[in-house]
Amino acid sequence: MHRMKIKRIIDISGTISDRTTLWPGDEGVTLDRIQNIESGDSCNLSVLRMGTHTSTHVDAPLHFVAGGADTASVNLNKFIGFAKVFNLSTQDCIKASDLYPLNINVGDIVLFKTKNSFLDMNGLFHKGFVYLDESAARFLADKKVATVGIDYLSVESFYADNAVTHKLLLQNEIGIIEGLRLKDVQEGEYFLSCVPLKIEGADGSPVRAVLVEFD
Repeated sequence: MHRMKIKRIIDISGTISDRTTLWPGDEGVTLDRIQNIESGDSCNLSVLRMGTHTSTHVDAPLHFVAGGADTASVNLNKFIGFAKVFNLSTQDCIKASDLYPLNINVGDIVLFKTKNSFLDMNGLFHKGFVYLDESAARFLADKKVATVGIDYLSVESFYADNAVTHKLLLQNEIGIIEGLRLKDVQEGEYFLSCVPLKIEGADGSPVRAVLVEFD
């Protein structure tokens, strides 16, 4: 049996800490050490508290679809498999017209690298991040892609009031990955691993997202 040799693993996750950039109104990250070797305990043991949409994360359909799948029941095929990274770093908003020339097909996992990847994700929230408008979401739904990923905390504009981009994707069973870090990633095809935690009733989950290159 032929085995592919891993050439490189690229971490495309944000670091989670008490400095992590949060969506306005979200609860901050706390990591409390409840047992400590330095205090005489037999081990270090911590309790982590944070929102389900902290840093690099997956949106489950339940986030915007009543009765939708939670992170314990989403189709993992949407978050592990070969993915296409597209460089759209000159756009302020991704529209369908930006996607027409791209090689996007049924079942694809598509990740969009934008100017967002060069923003600092530790500190101030940037309201003017690059996002997908309704036409882009509709185009991707019509294409029946598997998953859409973007390099800030939402696929949708901060100023949107109807969540139409989220709903178009999630109602069409398209996976959403938000908060990717693609600054050092070249356009091309990679193997993606980005599975959410198996949390019953959760509408989202932080993930450790990586891209793998093979020889």
